[in-house]
Amino acid sequence: MRKVVHSLIKPANQVLAWSIAAAYLMLFLVAVADLTIDGIWRPLSSFAASDWQNLVLRQRSPFQFETVAVVEAPWLVWLISPMNIAIGLTLGLLTGLQIALVRIAKDCAVACGLSPATGILAGLPGLLAGSACCAPLLFVLLGIQVTASMVTLMGLLVPVAFFLLGAGLVMTLRTAARRCREARI
Repeated sequence: MRKVVHSLIKPANQVLAWSIAAAYLMLFLVAVADLTIDGIWRPLSSFAASDWQNLVLRQRSPFQFETVAVVEAPWLVWLISPMNIAIGLTLGLLTGLQIALVRIAKDCAVACGLSPATGILAGLPGLLAGSACCAPLLFVLLGIQVTASMVTLMGLLVPVAFFLLGAGLVMTLRTAARRCREARI
C-alpha cells in the first residue's frame, strides 16, 4: 500500500489529480451558478460585500453558500463563495485522486498480465459518485421539468458524493495495492 501511496506523489499523478480537481471545480461552480460564462463583453471589475464575514457561512440552500464577492470579466461572471469553492475543490480532488489511482491500478494490472480494464473497473463506483452532486443541477440548466425535485436532491447528493468518493477512493487504493503487490511493483 505504501508503494501505491508513494506513486500518488509522482509528478505525473499529481498533475493529473490537480488538473481533474480544477476542471471539476469549474464544472461544479457552473452547476451551482457561481460561474456564468456568456457572450456579453464587460470590463474587468470586482467588488466584495461589506459584511462578507457574516456571509461566508450563510447557506442559500443545503450545501450552497452565499456569495461574498463578485468578479466580472469579458464573457464571465464569477460569484465568489469560499465554502462553495471548498466543497467543489474537495470533491474535485477526491475525483482526481480516484482517477490517479485508477491509472496506477491499470498500470499494475498490465504489469501483472491482467487486462487494463481490471484496474479501470476498480475505480468506476467512485467516478460515478463524483457526478452525484452536479447531475441534478445540470438537468436544471438543460431545462428538464423536474426542477423542484432536482434542487431538493442537491441537498442529499453532496454528502452522498463525499461518502461514495471517499469509499471509492479507499476501495481503489486497496485494489491498486493488491494489483501492484501481485505485479511486484
